Amino acid sequence: MEPKTLNRELGNALALLDNGNPAEALKIINSYLKKTNDDPDAHFYHGDVLAELGDIEEAIRAYRTGLSFSPDDPDALTTLGDLLFETAKYQEALEQYRSVLRLDPDDADALVSIGLVYNALEKAEEAAQAFSQAIEKEPENIFALNALGDLYYATGNQKAAIELYQKAIFQDPQDPNAYHSLGELYYDLQEYDLAEENCKMAVKFAPDFSMAYLTLGSICMDQERMEDALKFYKMYLKYEKSSQAADMLAEVKAVMEGLQEEIAVGNR
Repeated sequence: MEPKTLNRELGNALALLDNGNPAEALKIINSYLKKTNDDPDAHFYHGDVLAELGDIEEAIRAYRTGLSFSPDDPDALTTLGDLLFETAKYQEALEQYRSVLRLDPDDADALVSIGLVYNALEKAEEAAQAFSQAIEKEPENIFALNALGDLYYATGNQKAAIELYQKAIFQDPQDPNAYHSLGELYYDLQEYDLAEENCKMAVKFAPDFSMAYLTLGSICMDQERMEDALKFYKMYLKYEKSSQAADMLAEVKAVMEGLQEEIAVGNR
């Protein structure tokens, strides 16, 4: 959440959090809450720190406590929805996003979040409706444009997906997600030049965009550009830090070993 007017203790805690020291921030917030347990913002920041430390369930409890004191805080409702979504509590997440929408029926981001939940529930029609409503309310919303593009891409409507990604890029010419999605789509269509062009734009604007490097490596592999593929896979390994990518990291390392052997043989 964005800091509001805070006392010095909470301000110090947030500074520590922003500087990558959530453990020390937690100590300060815990101390503050022992003295002032009815401050909703303190509970929300407590949740932020706990989430940063990976304790999502406790973060959810902290946000629920804060909302018991300030039930109509749209930022807190949104964050709680995001935490619930992260833990696959989809119906509970929907409740939070709908609460945001009740407070502000024109909140396009809330509609995008609702659409993402429906997408996770494999309710494509409801997801598309939510994304479309978001775009109607806010045509320049790149999150809605990308989300609807992703949905059309996944359901095989490639033409519509391309149009939406291009609209997202028109709204934000430096949006790496739209470039990468467009690159992935063109790669699936075996339009390698367009795929490479768009993925390179993604890493131009987000040099640590690991998945774009992975796609670039695959493009080069399909074109038998082995040295280029090796270069891009190395960049993928450099930037991919997610624990959920362990299998892919192992697969890429194995591919790289084969590439290195093949390049070495070719250079003899």
